[in-house]
Amino acid sequence: MSYIRIKKYLKIKYEGLLSTRILCPLAGLFFFISTGYAQGQTGLGKYDGPYFFYEDGDTTLVRVENGEIQIQTPSEASFSVTTEDSHHRFNVSMHPIETPDWHYSSSDTLLVLSDPHGDFESFFSILKAQKVIGNNYEWVYGKNNLVIIGDVFDRGKDVLPIFWLIYKLEYEADQAGGKVHFLLGNHEEMILRGNYKYAQDKYKILADSLGKDYREFWAINTELGRWLQSKNTMEKIGDHLFVHAGLSRTMLDPAWTIPAVNDSVRNVLFRTKEERQKSVAGTFLFGSEGPLWYRGMVRQEEKYHPLSEEEFSQILQNYNATKIYVGHTIFPDITAFYKGRVIAVNVNNESNRTKGTGRGILINGDKTFVIYDDIKKNKVLQQ
Repeated sequence: MSYIRIKKYLKIKYEGLLSTRILCPLAGLFFFISTGYAQGQTGLGKYDGPYFFYEDGDTTLVRVENGEIQIQTPSEASFSVTTEDSHHRFNVSMHPIETPDWHYSSSDTLLVLSDPHGDFESFFSILKAQKVIGNNYEWVYGKNNLVIIGDVFDRGKDVLPIFWLIYKLEYEADQAGGKVHFLLGNHEEMILRGNYKYAQDKYKILADSLGKDYREFWAINTELGRWLQSKNTMEKIGDHLFVHAGLSRTMLDPAWTIPAVNDSVRNVLFRTKEERQKSVAGTFLFGSEGPLWYRGMVRQEEKYHPLSEEEFSQILQNYNATKIYVGHTIFPDITAFYKGRVIAVNVNNESNRTKGTGRGILINGDKTFVIYDDIKKNKVLQQ
């Protein structure tokens, strides 16, 4: 990478008295450039990334390490990921990115979580307790399935470690005959359209330090952007249907097949709100009645336009499903609706972890269990 390209890439700002150092490659050497940003003064995190950018045939790695922004040309396909508090560090290797199928055959064992929201400690805790991962953050769940129903972005400080762990486990599960399913949530669509209302300052400050908009870190010319924009909004495993928020009565329109929803969301996911609203499909899919935002399957207030029993039964019939699993809306514990045919999986993960209350769902054959950070506490869901 030439010095001219580095300057263009960084768009360095000299605005502060204290400085954060940026590590840049030049002719095999490294040097530091003052950016006018300091961790203590501006909220730049201690650890973040890595982010991989593919530009002009080159690969550039951007990360924050010990409070310093580093920009490098990576020489290996493997790299380390560290949580903000440095309590967790693991290695990840690049793997091919493929668009997932929308329908998978049934699995004897299926673990379901939702809405990690940058809380790596809680995400790690439940996966470790339920013997999904081992001591080295590796997949040990064999031929079983793991589903995460969206919302890794926002609120917490460890968005990247969670995404990279899912990315890592996805490949390892495939190699073992299992499967990791990550579905898009409303916070994914918010970040990718440029809404940073719930994002930690560390992410916005890092982007601003490099003269970029944060959503550019998730564009199609980045590794995680490619990966994230390949994901589905709806999936079925056997006759179990998974979607982040819920399915409104608009989904009774036969045009909204699962593949149609997935393809339509992918096509406009990385567009601004104004660009999306130029189409009827974009307006609906990312609106309050769309599958990323609709709450009427779990909230009965009129403003949420709840489904009648007849409408709900018709949706199950249309999608040939027996149960629907959703996240998005927080409940004190795992909760069932529509006579046990809708399972709300989203809880306050940190609070429930510390209190020892429910964290997710385990589907084992014809039985559904609430799972905990102590596997011995797993119990049948009361429906």
